[in-house]
Amino acid sequence: MNQTKESFSGESLLHLSLLLGWVVPIPFIDILVPIIIWQTTKKQSPQIEPHARNAINWLISSTVYSLVLLITLVGAALLPVLFALRLAFPIVAAIQASKGKVWKYPLAIDFLGARPEKQLKRAALAFLSLVVIPGAALLGSIVWLNNRISWIANLSPATGTVTQVLEKVNDGDTVYKPVIEYQIPQAGSYEFSPATWSGHLTYTKGDSVDVLYSPTEPAKALINEWFEKWFLVTIVLVISSVLLAFSIIPSVCCFVLSRFV
Repeated sequence: MNQTKESFSGESLLHLSLLLGWVVPIPFIDILVPIIIWQTTKKQSPQIEPHARNAINWLISSTVYSLVLLITLVGAALLPVLFALRLAFPIVAAIQASKGKVWKYPLAIDFLGARPEKQLKRAALAFLSLVVIPGAALLGSIVWLNNRISWIANLSPATGTVTQVLEKVNDGDTVYKPVIEYQIPQAGSYEFSPATWSGHLTYTKGDSVDVLYSPTEPAKALINEWFEKWFLVTIVLVISSVLLAFSIIPSVCCFVLSRFV
């Protein structure tokens, strides 16, 4: 009886270890721990095998689904549903394991079925194929960043004045954008507005604003602050880097896992 209880607790623990990524800030802990539990207990508790395979099949499958949803605008709206399933399924599986039952995760692809090492290598190649889109986006954002750095380095400073503040209602919220006038010696005055609207009334009429403008194209200018200069390119750089990591990391994990199954 004691061995049965230990095996059940080990099986339940394996399923619950999939939730560690939610509470422990250690990269890949939700992948490594179930593999460690499986490999260290499979000789003493052979019945843990189907539990481990079901859990890891779901882990790989849900990662595939996450990647697909992340790179599609429509699919991104379904990510909260997937996150809810990633939270709920291991709990259900652990409860069933405590009753001595093997629960197959719904929606899981059977990567660890027949010839699991080949299946995992195919999954790794599939993940690597997803590198193309975020990789191209990352390369493009790096080129954009370099061009942005060169362009800003050649800008000249000026002092502008807010002549008016534009406002409009967007989805029930009022957003604002200043109109700024600045003087260039021997070239007259110019006006511009930032490209983006703000939900906060940052500027008021008459405010003095530091401006950067292009000496060769004086009408092109921006406010001399970090948000205006770097925000958009930083967002694209970060998102493309994260998507690239999400493509590479699961591939490496699949290759490593294929050596143990």
